[in-house]
This record gives sequence, C-alpha cells and structure tokens, in this order.
Amino acid sequence: MMTIENKMAMLVENGYLLLENVIPENLLADCRNIFSEKLVKLGASQEHSFSDQYRTLTKNIHPYEINKLLMREIVGSGLALRLFHSTEILNCFIHIIGPDLAYQTNSELPVNVKGETNDSLVKKFHQEFWTGPGHRTFTFWTPLILSKGAGTLELIRKSHTWGHVPHQNREPKFIPSDAELQIIDCKEGDALIFHSLMLHRTVPNKIDCPRLAYATQVRNMNDPDSNFDRFNSWEVFNLSPATRILKECGNVHLSPFRTYGSTRAPIKPTITV
Repeated sequence: MMTIENKMAMLVENGYLLLENVIPENLLADCRNIFSEKLVKLGASQEHSFSDQYRTLTKNIHPYEINKLLMREIVGSGLALRLFHSTEILNCFIHIIGPDLAYQTNSELPVNVKGETNDSLVKKFHQEFWTGPGHRTFTFWTPLILSKGAGTLELIRKSHTWGHVPHQNREPKFIPSDAELQIIDCKEGDALIFHSLMLHRTVPNKIDCPRLAYATQVRNMNDPDSNFDRFNSWEVFNLSPATRILKECGNVHLSPFRTYGSTRAPIKPTITV
C-alpha cells in the first residue's frame, strides 16, 4: 500500500494523484438512487436504467440543465460531505493544503454523452486556473456513473509546472510537441485530485451509456480569495484544532462573549451525513 509520503511525491511530480477504491459502494449506491429519483421527478420512467432515463430527458432538456439539478441534489443531500469525509480523500487533502478545508458548492456534474461535440460538455485542454481558482486550489473529480469506454479525463503530465499557459477561446495557444499525454484509467469508487494549473480535457464517450462525474474545487479556507472566488459558494468540511479554538470564541474580537460563565448548552447535532 502506497504511503502518504509517496502519494504527495507523485502529486508534486506529476500534478495529479489517482486514488483507487476510496469511495465505498454504499455511498455510490446512494448517489445513483438520488440521481434516479430526480430524473423520475423530471419525467423519466422509474422502470428504466439511468442511461435510458438520461437520454430520454435530454430530448427536451439540455444536459447542462439536468446536471445543475442533479448537482443540487448531491450538495443538498449531504453526499458531497460524505465523499470528502472518506478517510483517504480527507487525509490527502489535509496533507496537500492543510486541515482547514472547504469545497465549492456551485460546481459541476459533468456528463459525457456519445457523439456529443459541444465543447461545454466535451471540453478541450484547459487549466482550471483560467476560470478563477487560485494556485493553491485543487480539483476533485470522481466518476459516479462510469461504464468501460464511456470516457474519463486526459491530462498532460507535469503541465502544472508550466505556470499560466497562454490561451484563447477556452484552449491553449500551443502545446509542446513533447507533452506527456495521460488518459486516466479509473472506475467507479476512484477519485482524482489535480492542481489548478494542470492541463486536462474530456475523453470522448464511445458507448451509449452516459458518464456522470462529480467535479469541484477544494481550497484551504484561510488562503486569500482569488478575484473570482466571490462569485462562488464554499462549504467548510474540516477544521484544524487551532481554527476550532478560534470558532469557540465566537467572534473576531476573541472576547469571551459565549464562553466564560455561559450557561447555554450547545445543541448537539442529531443528523449526521
């Protein structure tokens, strides 16, 4: 089993880290059930498979709109928090950017459909950095519904060390001839973490079943905001001991307004995600 030190070394060297078998099957099953319930509410048949449900709905609703609704279900149901609290995923992020962690809630649920050419769904090589994430922000990507041949991601190894790549119309102005292309070979239950400067693109889907993945940005909540972070929503999912102490004080002045001599009993959560 690879040590956390080796994982961090691979991330530094290549710009990405593939974690295998880190999402439990019961969590994946809950995701599939939530997707199916939402698609049925949108008009799909309860008797059909996800593939048939999705393809039926896309005849009248653009996939982008369907995906936005499914994304809200992931966040609202607490599934996103469960994903990030998976032991190995949480441990990796703590080692990468520290224990005070937040994820972007208004992110993507990218779908990959056979024959699709729209570059809003089948994306060209790009850096997440172009659209606002800072240089200490990392992308989390995991396939929730993936059949063999449905297409994953293709990365350019070590491109995170190229800095801010010149670009126009959502693609690089050039790619070196000796660039190391790497198609990610993964399955449901795996997760991919990569740097915001990593060049990556969608691998086209060659089969009839759509591929659905969850993708979002993760950052340390104490890092300065980038100019575009104000347009996004973030939810904290892990706190360091130092930040817990700060939060316990309850205000920016660090005065004991809610601690010293307080008789109010804290409300303990009865619902866990």
